[in-house]
Amino acid sequence: MRNLNVAEIQARFDKHQKLHEFEVDTLFDVENLSDEQYRWLCKGYRHFTVFDIEAQLFDARMGYVICWYALRWDILTGKKEMIYDCLQPEDMKKGYKTKNFDFDIRILQTLADELSRADVVVGHYITKFDLPYVTSRCHLTKQDDLIPNYNDFRVIDTWRVTKNKYNLYNSGGNSLRNAGKIVAGYDDKTSVDLFIWKNIYYKDHPKWKSSMKYICDHCEIDVYQNFDVFIKEMKRIPVGGTSV
Repeated sequence: MRNLNVAEIQARFDKHQKLHEFEVDTLFDVENLSDEQYRWLCKGYRHFTVFDIEAQLFDARMGYVICWYALRWDILTGKKEMIYDCLQPEDMKKGYKTKNFDFDIRILQTLADELSRADVVVGHYITKFDLPYVTSRCHLTKQDDLIPNYNDFRVIDTWRVTKNKYNLYNSGGNSLRNAGKIVAGYDDKTSVDLFIWKNIYYKDHPKWKSSMKYICDHCEIDVYQNFDVFIKEMKRIPVGGTSV
């Protein structure tokens, strides 16, 4: 078997075709990576995004996305970067003029752009709520072009991993709070106060800014805790995940 040149290795990496560890070393000019790094990089998965949304109401027909947070993680270098977006007063002003109060038109765009950059998207309950909710909101705001296509990125739901790999049913369930306590070893989650969420409807509410900060902080904390859960759980799952 002949050795591939760097361009050929890159092409296989981009297509998620199996590489040897020495080919990963050649491609990235590295050596002696960890087993977990090689396990994912040998299948072409380098860039991970752990994300979460906060939304108004559970029904996408009546609600909207308030904010999103996404932690970018490069498994090759270990670099992490938190990216986020949230509703602004201008978004609210434009939304009041629409028939359906579509406040989240703009931040759906920034979220779609962020997720499209990832090889693997991670979140807790995202296959049941976050991704379907965002998809529905994109349809409802006439932004079908934002919806990812099959295999644009891979998806790992830590709720499903927790449910399948751990026996937490009788010890608090498979929530992110309980997964944090048992898998990550801590729980920093803040509480959901519906009155705070309701304040977001009215941009002139005296507590709009403080409510938005609370919701954004709540979302950011969830992402950091979910990342710590994922770091432990990823060692117990196959490389790749499911399609979006």
